[in-house]
Amino acid sequence: MATPLNYESILSRFDELVAKKAVFYADRKTIQLEDAGFALEFHISPSLTKKPQDGDPVSGHEDPHATTKPECFGPGSDIGNSDPGLLLATIRGTHLLVVNKFCMFRPQLLLLTSDSYRRQREALDVHDLEAACAVLSELGERPLFVIYNCGPVGGASRQHKHLQVLPRPPRLFPDERGFEEKSVPFRYFLRYLDVVDIGASEGYGKVFKAYTALLAEAKQALGIDPASEEYFPHNVALVKEWIIVIPRQSADVEGITANAPGMLGSVWLTSDEQFEQWKQVGPRKVLAGLGYPSI
Repeated sequence: MATPLNYESILSRFDELVAKKAVFYADRKTIQLEDAGFALEFHISPSLTKKPQDGDPVSGHEDPHATTKPECFGPGSDIGNSDPGLLLATIRGTHLLVVNKFCMFRPQLLLLTSDSYRRQREALDVHDLEAACAVLSELGERPLFVIYNCGPVGGASRQHKHLQVLPRPPRLFPDERGFEEKSVPFRYFLRYLDVVDIGASEGYGKVFKAYTALLAEAKQALGIDPASEEYFPHNVALVKEWIIVIPRQSADVEGITANAPGMLGSVWLTSDEQFEQWKQVGPRKVLAGLGYPSI
């Protein structure tokens, strides 16, 4: 990054985009709930109502009579670039840091591959994690985390490969070293980064090594060849202190969906009705079905 990122400048840009309605963001309601020892926060906001789902066209692409198509972040991208202010920075020459158009939090950012033909079904590579570590390091004065939803089964709604950068929830179960493993309803693969400085020149390589090891462990535990390059749906969350891989077997349980933050207990909803559905089915049952039930 030629120019260091500045969090206050990002907030200012975010607010400008919201004011001109280039970004959808609204006040949210938060409800805390615990299910047999697993803590959850449900965030409810209408800002995600217009968010495209997997397979949906970019806004405007669905009009067969349109003479021009909406601009995206590259010829292979399905992520709309409707305002030049969405682009914040180029990261390490391989990724674009942009403001997400559909936001639950202030701010909510995307880290897109500069190569718009890269796809969300791919595993993360060393450049993805280099860019993620660079952003976390540059904005280190703020509690942020990076997540990745690998493919539609992992909760992704777009095909252009991207990570997300978000304000870090106040409570995530890996934060407590002595957490009760039986309280987590799904299988996960976790590595603490005690000896890794993600801001150091060699830090991202160590994070990538940890990620590839966790991915191999997850595949092997599920009876999949660790060397297989077939699509392996999973979620990833990265903070300075740890990285976690959560294998996924389903995109929904009884119509209920969740992305990486949702698997960690930060669930994003658009209505009170969706929250009631979560309560009716049961959060533990939902998360165990989206992932693989804990042994």
